[in-house]
Amino acid sequence: MGNYKPSIKQYVVTVKAIKSSQFGRLGICAVVLLFVLGYPFYFISNNPFDTSIRYQYVDPYNDTTRKYTTIEKQHTDIGGNGTTILYPKNLQLDQTALSQLLNTTETTNPFVQYIGNSSSIAFSQLNQTLVNHSIQVFDPFSNSDNCSDLMTETQLTISQNIIIKESFEIMVKRLMHQLDTEPAFKELAPFFQNKLSLHLRMRSYHKHFYKFAGTSVWLKDYGVHLMISRVIYSQKGKKGDPQISLLYTQLYDTNWQELTNTDLLVSMQDITGEYKLEKLQFPRFLPMPFYYNPKLTKGRWYGPEDARIMLVKNQLDMEEPVVIYNSYHRQIANHTTTGKTDGSVELNFEFYRSMFVGWPFRYQLGKSNTDGFVDDRFDNVKFTRVAELKIHNQTRASIEKNWTPFVDPSERDPEDKSLYIVYQWDKLRILKCDISNLVTDDGFIHYSACRFKQDTKHDEVEKVGPIRGGTELIPTIINNKQLWVGFLRAHIDKCGCGKAMYRPNMVVLQKTDMGTFQVAYLSSYISFNIPVPGWKTHEIQCGKRDPNVLIPNGISNWEVATIDGIERDVLTMTLSAADEDNILMDIHGLKTVIKNLITNQKHGNEFNSDSVQMKCVVAYSIEFCRAYGEEQARLGLTGGWLPSHN
Repeated sequence: MGNYKPSIKQYVVTVKAIKSSQFGRLGICAVVLLFVLGYPFYFISNNPFDTSIRYQYVDPYNDTTRKYTTIEKQHTDIGGNGTTILYPKNLQLDQTALSQLLNTTETTNPFVQYIGNSSSIAFSQLNQTLVNHSIQVFDPFSNSDNCSDLMTETQLTISQNIIIKESFEIMVKRLMHQLDTEPAFKELAPFFQNKLSLHLRMRSYHKHFYKFAGTSVWLKDYGVHLMISRVIYSQKGKKGDPQISLLYTQLYDTNWQELTNTDLLVSMQDITGEYKLEKLQFPRFLPMPFYYNPKLTKGRWYGPEDARIMLVKNQLDMEEPVVIYNSYHRQIANHTTTGKTDGSVELNFEFYRSMFVGWPFRYQLGKSNTDGFVDDRFDNVKFTRVAELKIHNQTRASIEKNWTPFVDPSERDPEDKSLYIVYQWDKLRILKCDISNLVTDDGFIHYSACRFKQDTKHDEVEKVGPIRGGTELIPTIINNKQLWVGFLRAHIDKCGCGKAMYRPNMVVLQKTDMGTFQVAYLSSYISFNIPVPGWKTHEIQCGKRDPNVLIPNGISNWEVATIDGIERDVLTMTLSAADEDNILMDIHGLKTVIKNLITNQKHGNEFNSDSVQMKCVVAYSIEFCRAYGEEQARLGLTGGWLPSHN
């Protein structure tokens, strides 16, 4: 202890002796040391090892047991002028007039007018290998509670399923171009943290982008399929933790070959309501308006989800695509005074996930209808026109999703003024939404008013049943009955395969002589012989915390072809497995299947109750799930998890 104080004094004297220049050198050394020690941590936090350093590109389309479409090796001029302009066969303009209209030349942009027939059926579809696929269908025409009395086993004739092969490189380059050049996208840049160039360089885009839920329509005047897919982006490379969702549009020919250097010349409705010819380049992301805050991403899923595209007749008596989707948005709840002398007020917002309708061939200025308030950053920015589908005289629910849309062709005059929505399948509830005359409550934000066309009254509020959503419904007339056909999806929790199982269910909706609707036929789970990879790890089926997912997205077309004097209908649908990829599959002769169900109906035509029908569908679907889980466990594909037998 005796030597302690002298040593302290000696230290202080030594410090006093250090010159200011020496302090400067020490400071520089400290900064360098901090940089050397700290930069690696900064780099890793912004460029995680799993995506930037150790990421090894693996071709996602290398499964030799699956069939894929092909991608032509062609130059893609992202943002350039060297594209082909495709215009419809009913447009009466010569190429000189087109050049003047579009301020271009045929040398720079070759014009192509579609001159083919209106059918979407390709020759290859009529000569593909087909197999029979057994399904169980339930009707509501029996007063029995026994499921076997309601059930008919029938066969679908299906093709081999094909995965649509995608170029993620083209998609990311297109996104970068739109972020740089289009005002509707510029404010979205912070979501991608300046990483897009890195993803291209490292080819790590498959780890951060997931593209699925593709749904398409056939544009008969252009001879192309217009497909819209959901693209989610995860900063951390986790499919279950995306920060933003966008809609990506592509064109395909009848053989599902993508047209990557093609502009469509379409009749766009401008913000004034006037129709003008405009060329849209494909592929492209749709400039959808939606509320977002890139500084607050935890627990927020920004952007359109679960989009379904379908065709309606517009006021020009032309087919026009519309998109039905759900999206997170903001609305003003109330306002409070700030107490300041300038009389300013503070706005209080509430947040919802609601259903919307969008018109890809129409524009709006700004996005106050999704943000709840005017933002001068977007006042003069063109977005895709959208409107909320809001139930009239009803408080907006915090979450609305899984609506099933359809139109009634018998009501066209000449346009489709209304969109029908199956709001609930169990105890059928159907909305009719006015899409031709939007309304407003505040003189500011306009929406589509939806009113219940058919509603089963309940003493208690009913939860949404497990059967929901799915594809749009396609109208048809069979045996003089007005029908709508589609594929729903049943979501059943803890049924014997992991956290939950999703599978398609075929549905036939019927309009009665009284003008009401009823579910005429509904199937249990359908596999379509499509392999379903594990949701997190492809090799692990029925993971304990994972869903097992095969979802029907949309019906691309349903047409009749005549071969050797014999009519045969072909329905093409799109599906997604494990929230990845877009899958194509054809069903041949579905109209004959439905006709036989009607003709061979066991219990007459008197509608009894849909409650037993729904219970039977769920019960048989649960049995499918249980058997599937047991088979995966037997094959050792469950990662050690064993299905419960309770």
